[in-house]
Amino acid sequence: MKALYVSSRDLAEPVRLARRPITEVMSKPAAIISADAVLDEALVRMVRSGVRHLAAVDEAGRCVGVISDRAIAAAWAADYSSLSHQTVAAALDREPAMVSMRDAVVDAARLMDTSGADAVAVVDDHARPVGMVTGRRFVSLLAR
Repeated sequence: MKALYVSSRDLAEPVRLARRPITEVMSKPAAIISADAVLDEALVRMVRSGVRHLAAVDEAGRCVGVISDRAIAAAWAADYSSLSHQTVAAALDREPAMVSMRDAVVDAARLMDTSGADAVAVVDDHARPVGMVTGRRFVSLLAR
């Protein structure tokens, strides 16, 4: 006989979670780095901040994408010296992974699903990063 897991949780809870404003679940403030910084600076900032993703910003402070520890590792694997000369901007995905702070949780989840990103930056009306949402955060929200 197989054992079945039956949850006593409210089955409508995932729907309520999906409709929540992204600002209620994001990590804040967003950890940021200049898009012009080299990858070793990004890696040092991640280690010191205890994060795996940084919002990359241009000189005006607008988000241009998210740099992940995986992107840094991939750059290093392709060229061992890349950490000291390759910029964050060069390692970013072509399509920036970001959502508006007016969006809902489901919007961030859909973007992560379609883009393959494991994190999205949450930006204000001027594209300045105000927070970050990761796949890990979604898992922890669903596990509650």
